[in-house]
Amino acid sequence: MLNRWSILLATALAATSVHATHIVGGELYYDHLGGSQYQLTLKLYRDCTGIAFDGTVVIGVFNASDFSLYTTTTLVFPGGSNVPITLDSPCLTLPPNICVETTSYTGVVSLPASPDGYILAYQRCCRTGIISNLQSPADLGLTVIARIPGQAIASNSSARFNELPPIALCLNAPLVFDHSATDPDGDQLVYSLTTPFNGGTNGNPQPNPPDPPPYSPVPWLAPYTETNPIDANPGISIDAVTGELTVTPTLQGNFTIGVMAQEYRDGVLLNETRRDFLFKVVACDATVNSVIQPQNEFCDDLTMSFSSVGNGATSYFWDFGEPITDADTANVAGPQWTFTEPGTYQVTLVANPGTTCADTAVSTFNIYLAPQPLIEPPPPACGNDPVTLSAGGLFGPSATFQWQLGFGSVPTTANTGQVTVQFPNTGTHEVALTVGENGCTGFTTAQVVNAPQPVAAYTVSPPSPQLVGTSITFTDASNASGGQIASWSWTIDDTEFNATTASATWNPTMPGTYHITLTVVDAQGCTDTIDFYYTVIGGPIIIPNVFSPNGDDHNETFHIQNVEQYNNDLWVYNRWGSKVYTSRNYKNQWDGDDVPDGTYYYVLRIDNGDEYAGHVTLLR
Repeated sequence: MLNRWSILLATALAATSVHATHIVGGELYYDHLGGSQYQLTLKLYRDCTGIAFDGTVVIGVFNASDFSLYTTTTLVFPGGSNVPITLDSPCLTLPPNICVETTSYTGVVSLPASPDGYILAYQRCCRTGIISNLQSPADLGLTVIARIPGQAIASNSSARFNELPPIALCLNAPLVFDHSATDPDGDQLVYSLTTPFNGGTNGNPQPNPPDPPPYSPVPWLAPYTETNPIDANPGISIDAVTGELTVTPTLQGNFTIGVMAQEYRDGVLLNETRRDFLFKVVACDATVNSVIQPQNEFCDDLTMSFSSVGNGATSYFWDFGEPITDADTANVAGPQWTFTEPGTYQVTLVANPGTTCADTAVSTFNIYLAPQPLIEPPPPACGNDPVTLSAGGLFGPSATFQWQLGFGSVPTTANTGQVTVQFPNTGTHEVALTVGENGCTGFTTAQVVNAPQPVAAYTVSPPSPQLVGTSITFTDASNASGGQIASWSWTIDDTEFNATTASATWNPTMPGTYHITLTVVDAQGCTDTIDFYYTVIGGPIIIPNVFSPNGDDHNETFHIQNVEQYNNDLWVYNRWGSKVYTSRNYKNQWDGDDVPDGTYYYVLRIDNGDEYAGHVTLLR
């Protein structure tokens, strides 16, 4: 019986049975740490809907020579984790609620060298009652064992299977599975199908200590056997060298399977690793639908999230429809893509690309940015003058506009890119603009100022008319209409003579009526102008009839009183009618030094049209 030493990995997939089970797979293996120290690992799998993993498990250690109990060791549950369940074919989908949990109990045991070595065993009952290929399966349990060779083998660590086979198989779908194991010592492994061991009872489901060897195999239900444990075409087989297992199941049900890896060193059999597991053959859904989640992000930015909401797919290929690049693809169920520019794109999703069950969906996505409008405000308007507003910002040529200009404004609304509006009064007015394009909208507001209009006014002292030489002061008396006058400009006959102060002083030198203008500018830049006239009167023209240029500083020139206040022309003639003197704007400078004494005749013409004529006597 010693050639039955092995590692037995036992499973029973949970089902709706009064004898609920929890084990669906596992293995017992060890690593020699040196000397007498061995680390044991009991790796188990259970159906998530069955009984939870035991809080502790008991490993029995038996002398290989006589199967007597040497010792037991207790391992503590370290916690479990779910095992991903996948299918070889992307065209198939398992029924829901298939779930498997795994755990690994570990511990170190001290076993001194023994001539014949030791047998390690763990037992647990019971299997599910709906197993199709065993007799009375609800009364059957499992035993997993491993053997530590005798002291003739200096050191050995047992083989361990690399992967757990699929828990569920799809009806009529071929399975090719690498059922190979790894041996830490590099020993040769030979693979075959085998019959699992029974262990435990309904009355004693977890024996402590486990029963000693030898162990009884589970009874097959005819016509099933060790090498034909499942309905399949072609039948189940395993490659003795590689451990590759192949099967195409043809009947739904639950089938216990046994696989063994024999461990040889230099042609000597050291150990056998047995795996006891359950195949659940189910009808899988082979429907694959490619469906793209409808667009639910609009007008935010050029980055779009996509999602596959079909069923049955295990792989994906996306093409986002950008004509200028071939890099606009992805291979996940929920990708994200940033488009190079706004536009309408045909997005394609292929579910399970490259397979016979591939399905394709195409959806239209409108990728547009929301307009980002701004109102280009004009300079502050003065008074109640109309104001022109222009829509600016980021939007395209197909944009539409909707203005809200306020109650009482003319107009109150508009739908053009530029609008001229007259507000009902002065002050600050809030206007709103909504810009729409490609189904997206942008909104902005602005404040438009209609500044109060200043009213120019003045005072003058003394009032008009005044004589030439009078000092005249003009003073600003404007109404700033709630604002503040910032600058002044005073002009006389269009010639500026003071531009920066609120008052101006003028000393006229010539008579006449003068055009005075005052322009005021307030802090908002609004202006107003007032025009008025001021009359300057010259003194009376008094003409002497004699003058004596004799050097006594008295009456030395032909002195016409007030003549310098006027623009004038003077002509002087001798008694024979010859012109002896002439002057434009005569200023009392003729002293007669170029003519002899005598009587002379003059004509004085003032630019205002007055004319004086007479004679004057020159005496030295």
